[in-house]
Amino acid sequence: MIRIQTILHVTDFSETARQALYVAHLLARDHGAKLVLMHVVRPMMAGNASPRPPQGAPDLIEQARQRLATEAARVADRPLEARVVSGEPGAEIVAAARPCDADLIVMGTHSQADVGRPCIGSVAEHVVRHAPCAVLTLKPGAGWGLSQESEEASEPQRPAILTGT
Repeated sequence: MIRIQTILHVTDFSETARQALYVAHLLARDHGAKLVLMHVVRPMMAGNASPRPPQGAPDLIEQARQRLATEAARVADRPLEARVVSGEPGAEIVAAARPCDADLIVMGTHSQADVGRPCIGSVAEHVVRHAPCAVLTLKPGAGWGLSQESEEASEPQRPAILTGT
C-alpha cells in the first residue's frame, strides 16, 4: 500500500472542488496525512494578458485567501496549510507538489469532451501528465455518495459510503 503523508488539494471553489475537498479530507484523516489546500489565481482573470500580476491582483489574491480560509475551516481537524498563488494553474500545481512533498494531488475536473474523445479538463490533464506524484481527479456530479451523513459516519461505514454512489 502507498504511504500517504501529504495530500495537495487544489480548488477553484466550484462544487466539484468542494466534493474533492471532502474526499481529500477523508483520505487525509484515514492516512494520518497533512492536507495542503491550494488555489491558483490566473493572471488573465483580471483581463491582463501579461504573465505579471495585473493591477487588481492583490485584491483577487486577498479574496482567494479569504475563500480558502473558509474552505480550510471545513477541515480544521487535520494538520493543514493553505496557499494562494498567481500563475497558470496546471504549471503552478505541478510546481507546488514537490516542495510540499505531496504524495497525492486531489482535484475536481471540468471536462468538455469532444465527441468520442474522453476529456478531464485541460488543467487536470496537465497535472495528471506532469505531476511528480499520484493524482486523483473527480468529475462533476460524480457524487461519491458524500453528504453530511458521510462525514458523520462511523469508521466501518465510511468505505461503503466512499465506494457507493
